[in-house]
Amino acid sequence: MIHPGNLPKQEHFTPPLDEVRARITGINRWRSTQIPDPFSAISEVVVVASSSRGGSSIFTEILRRSPDLLHCKGEINPFLTLAGLNREASGNDSDNLPVTAVDPANRVRLAALEQEIALDLGVNQPVDLREPTTLARFHADLHWRLTCQWTGINLEKDFLYTSIDHTLAQLQQNHGWPEGAFPDPQLFHLLLLNRLRNRYPAINPWYYDIAPSLIRDLCPEARINPAPPGDLVIEEPPFVTIAPNRPVTAALLSNRPLILKTPSNVYRLPFLQALFPRARFRVIHLVRHPADAINGLVDGWLYHGFFSHHLPDRLRIKGYSDRFPNWGRSWWKYDLPQGWQDWTDHSLPKVCGFQWQSAHRATLNFLAESGVDHLRVRFEEALGTPGQREQTMTAIGRWLGIDPQPLIMAATGELPPVMATCRPRHNRWFRKAALLRPVLNDKNIRQLANNLGYDLNHDHLA
Repeated sequence: MIHPGNLPKQEHFTPPLDEVRARITGINRWRSTQIPDPFSAISEVVVVASSSRGGSSIFTEILRRSPDLLHCKGEINPFLTLAGLNREASGNDSDNLPVTAVDPANRVRLAALEQEIALDLGVNQPVDLREPTTLARFHADLHWRLTCQWTGINLEKDFLYTSIDHTLAQLQQNHGWPEGAFPDPQLFHLLLLNRLRNRYPAINPWYYDIAPSLIRDLCPEARINPAPPGDLVIEEPPFVTIAPNRPVTAALLSNRPLILKTPSNVYRLPFLQALFPRARFRVIHLVRHPADAINGLVDGWLYHGFFSHHLPDRLRIKGYSDRFPNWGRSWWKYDLPQGWQDWTDHSLPKVCGFQWQSAHRATLNFLAESGVDHLRVRFEEALGTPGQREQTMTAIGRWLGIDPQPLIMAATGELPPVMATCRPRHNRWFRKAALLRPVLNDKNIRQLANNLGYDLNHDHLA
């Protein structure tokens, strides 16, 4: 049992961001891409626009199963930080990144962003880790990812790469993995992290998007730490587990849509549209019942993850800052909308309602002003009955111009909870109905919910 108010604050070594950038620059020399001007080569960009806790992680995991789509291995926030286009470096006191950032005066930062995205892109096609180039790329990709996750640890390259190879051999010998295959990213990462912990004990598997039962079984000595993993967060936890994938080519960039999923992208839509000058730009607007989404936000603020913005001693959020006095006055979670300063002393449910409302208003405003092609998808139907799932994925596949069958198979199969505090369940918010009811009865939230197709007048809110 965790008693967060009684836990001492952990001491972390916090390197300057420039020091981590220098490490990343060295790692990127091993992650070469042969595509000149990749942003101009991309023919289509599809942004999954949603609020945080709106179901975008598990929804995008379904899309990731299609071999006809291009993806990054995680969200794009780390790329923006490394490129100097994050909140602190860009001079914006929010996640908003205006179209004016795509300017020749920013060419060095934009080139860095282009490189980071191009190096991370891949497609869901079979790979064979017996191929030396594939294994070498996976080594370097893991080195990059772990460096962004554990900024206070300078991972020794030879030790890390040897640990990766030994972990793969262990999985083949003891877990029946075929040579060259990679069937289970969570199991691989947990066994690798166990090896790394022998030298770097600060590494903690509980910060990862790994099934808790697996951590308890294979790393029983690890303990949940509800504090942030350090004062410099480049990738916010829960940390992603990556798999080797097929690198993109110019041909793939020219004929497959690139899917971008990061909830805070709703505040960057004009910027992203301008970033890809030759691409067809479209939006999947993923909506979820506001009670479920806001409840998920409340749960996430109280969970041991989702630390996104370090705002030293600027927060007095009731139900959060007082519950976690060692870091709750300084760490904002999830996206940071414009106007957040007016909400720093409100209750946690009201802050979460503000986040939900801000995300969808930003999306709707962009769609109205830009007129870009978009598809609205209800999360409840994407993960509803088998019939609803098949119908929804068929519609998405047709809209994207791809074979919907891999999407249907993924949606109707067993999906893990991704970036979740627990497995998604409809109406989980009923347990906190009294806490959430004042927020859900707010006239602005009710009006927005109605615009998105949700009638809060008949949803147990009276």
